Amino acid sequence: MIKLTSCKLVTGLLLLLAALAVHAQMGLDIDLNRTVYMQYEPVYACISLRNDSGRALVFGSDPRLQGFILFEIRDANGRVVPKRPGAEISVTGLILGPGEVKRMVLPVNKYYNIDALGTYRINVYLSHSMLPSEYKSRDLKFQVAKGVDNWSRTVGIPDLTGKNAGKAIPRTYTIRSLVEGSNRYYYLIVEDAQKVFGVMRIGRAIGQEKFQAEIDMLSRIHLLMPVSPKVGHYLAFSIDGENIANEYRKTTSTIPSLLRDPVSGTVSLVGGEPARIGIDFKDPSYGKTRASKLIEDDADDDAGGLPAVTPQEKRTAPVNRGLVDLAPKTSR
Repeated sequence: MIKLTSCKLVTGLLLLLAALAVHAQMGLDIDLNRTVYMQYEPVYACISLRNDSGRALVFGSDPRLQGFILFEIRDANGRVVPKRPGAEISVTGLILGPGEVKRMVLPVNKYYNIDALGTYRINVYLSHSMLPSEYKSRDLKFQVAKGVDNWSRTVGIPDLTGKNAGKAIPRTYTIRSLVEGSNRYYYLIVEDAQKVFGVMRIGRAIGQEKFQAEIDMLSRIHLLMPVSPKVGHYLAFSIDGENIANEYRKTTSTIPSLLRDPVSGTVSLVGGEPARIGIDFKDPSYGKTRASKLIEDDADDDAGGLPAVTPQEKRTAPVNRGLVDLAPKTSR
């Protein structure tokens, strides 16, 4: 369920609002955080609602207060994209005051099967028992793409208990690049033959600068992604796609690099010194909001960290662990 509001109204007020003759008008718009997505990458839609009815609009469980938000998604052939089994968008608890504007961020791929490669068109509908008609947003187009493989490594699953020898399915780390507009972005995909464990955007191509990738003795991947010619972003992920290291290094008298010990298999970040965000390089998170702060995922995120890692079957979307570029604040 989407986090909308914690306000509770007494039953008498709800029924009073429902009894009023409302000739409401609604402003409704939709924006996407991107125009091109890597296959299985989370797709977020920002829905803007504006209440021009002059009265409060309440979405409740009472039949006289019921309403819904529904996406309509069509593929390149105009066919309607089906919802995932059992996936329902609930807006119960949403309250829009007179003239109020609210923005909700919904994980579209959680509710609709948009795993197939191709071009899609999306719009959103709003309906409420107190409104005289349904409202429809503009159409937007987006693409789900495979990207280009730049690096790949298949690893075994560490058996720290001695009980799973030979039973675990090997996993593959793949770094793919995807072009959006004038930029080329790198993604890390963690998967095996049956499941996708994570799809994470890990950096942007910077001129002719090259990234570094190493695997340690526990089958964890270590990455050094260029942020600028003199700054690198160090990231490490477990075989479940969980982020376990995240820091920036700049070149000084030595150059930041990944060093793998050939005997122990440990991977270390050596050289350079810590880089300061906003001083040594532009903050890559500027203007972004963490997705886990905007939506309620299946896993709790009370500590403000990354959502729990949940393996997903192939052709279903993995959980998001990154930052979401919110679209411009527009409403109609």
